[in-house]
Amino acid sequence: MVGELLEVKTLRDESGAQVLGLAGEVDLSTAPTLEKAILAALGELTARTLVVDLTKVTFLASAGMSALIAGRERAAEKGVEMVIAASPQGAAYRSLEIAGLVDVLRVRPEVTPPA
Repeated sequence: MVGELLEVKTLRDESGAQVLGLAGEVDLSTAPTLEKAILAALGELTARTLVVDLTKVTFLASAGMSALIAGRERAAEKGVEMVIAASPQGAAYRSLEIAGLVDVLRVRPEVTPPA
C-alpha cells in the first residue's frame, strides 16, 4: 500500500514472523492506512507474531499511536503477539517514548522478534 506520505510493505523475516514495513509519516491522514494494513496482516497471518517496523517512519503523531494500540488489541484478541520495531534514535521511538508507550507496545530496536 502506498499513500502520499506513508508506504506500507508486507514482508517476512528469517524467523517466519510477518513484518509490516512502514516508511514516511504516520499522522491523522495516514493512520487509517496503518490500521487497515495491521488488520489485513492479522487476517492473512500464518505466524504467531506480527512485527510493525517503524524504523523508517519520520513522524509519528497521536493518531498513529492510536492505530498501533488498536492493532495491538486486535492482535491480542486473535492470540497474536504484535511487536513494534523502532530505532531508539528514530522519530517514531521518540514519540512513543514521550507518550509512555515503549513498554506498553513492546518496542524493540530490531525487526526480528526475540526468540
